[in-house]
Amino acid sequence: MSNFFQDRDEGREYPFRCLVYPNITFQKDFTKDSYYIIMSNILKYLTELRPDIHFTVLTPEIMPGFQYENTEQIIYKQPTYPNEMRQHFDTYQLTKITDYKTKDWDFVYTYLPEHTLQLENHFNNMTNSRPIIFGYDAYIEIPKTTGYESSLLRHHYAGLMSMNTCGVNSQAVKDTIIENAPSSLPDKDIEKLKDIIEPLPRGWDNVDGIRKEPQTDPKIIVWNHRANSYKSYPWFLQQMDKLWEQRKDFMVWVPLADSIDREYIYNKKFDRQGYFTELSKCWVGACGQSHHTGWANSASDGMAVGVPYIFYNADYYSQYAEKAGIYFDKDEEFLTKMNMILDNENLREEYSTRSIKLGKENSWEEIVKQYNEHFVKAEKKFKMVKEDTEGYKKILDYIHKVGSVTKKQLLEHIGWGRGIPFNIYRNRLRQEPTIKLTKYGYEVR
Repeated sequence: MSNFFQDRDEGREYPFRCLVYPNITFQKDFTKDSYYIIMSNILKYLTELRPDIHFTVLTPEIMPGFQYENTEQIIYKQPTYPNEMRQHFDTYQLTKITDYKTKDWDFVYTYLPEHTLQLENHFNNMTNSRPIIFGYDAYIEIPKTTGYESSLLRHHYAGLMSMNTCGVNSQAVKDTIIENAPSSLPDKDIEKLKDIIEPLPRGWDNVDGIRKEPQTDPKIIVWNHRANSYKSYPWFLQQMDKLWEQRKDFMVWVPLADSIDREYIYNKKFDRQGYFTELSKCWVGACGQSHHTGWANSASDGMAVGVPYIFYNADYYSQYAEKAGIYFDKDEEFLTKMNMILDNENLREEYSTRSIKLGKENSWEEIVKQYNEHFVKAEKKFKMVKEDTEGYKKILDYIHKVGSVTKKQLLEHIGWGRGIPFNIYRNRLRQEPTIKLTKYGYEVR
């Protein structure tokens, strides 16, 4: 299943095709899943920046945030439990989607490193495409973040080694991945991994919608991260209990909490637009120690609409929050600064202004240029056949003869199957001034 733009692709030039591979951990409300939130923002601006790429996005349901003229959506089913999702690689389903007889693939942008080695194996052994694989590493199952008995950490590292480049959301995350690499990789691969991983900030979301003045009666403290221990949620509750003993003039909004276990907490849910509206009402947000050592994208959500945040004093926060963040080292300091920001409206306004300014500087429209660099680097790795080979001459002559040909027709004419990599011929055809690459084939200009 794809979007309604598909009929307009006939004859349109697309020099490149990209498969976007998912990492879906929040299927019960896919609008709140990080893969959807991030990828919809990337595509919103990348499809404008790169109209020469046709994107095929794998998704559990057709979504408005994936609806662009040079993008198609294909339903791709995965288990809902994150651990099971990470180990479930459906070769049968993927074979139908990649369909090497009719489709070419130049890039694979994966949001799931645990499947990258399988993806590489699938394309190299089951198709005649050899796409360059790269993408993003959103979550790694290092011991500090893994509360369950088994993990796919070794699969994660194996997948990273199959990627041309891989973005992570901070230098601290890269350092953490390298620090834990000896558990799964030899020294020579660790050195290579240092070149593969690149800090790549996520753009700051600011979904259009109603904005409200910060509520004062009661004031709202927001914890809009996941209510998990790796985000220090138990620590946060302890601090809020202490604050509640001192003063009872606030509420705490925890939108991702499944239950309400304190009298001062509410967990009202909203769609993405309503979420930002509710955020605009909040007085201050908090970020505790992150055992994942990554930037809190939830904090950038709030800061973009003017909510100041109090951060645990760590480089993975200060790298992005800069002077717009309020920092603490010890619990007592956290409570002191929380009381200060709750009581001092002028101070709150100062950090609110700094946060909004930083949000504008880190908009997706600006940040997506850094994501495009990974496509540029991948293109430099393309291999091409020499112009004077008999096979290439036969392909080129046939396209000129018939004027327009699908990949299927071309393969049937030259009698090739999946055993002969076609990408080296496709990459050469892309350099021909008389040839136009389309979604499913090749035409004479």
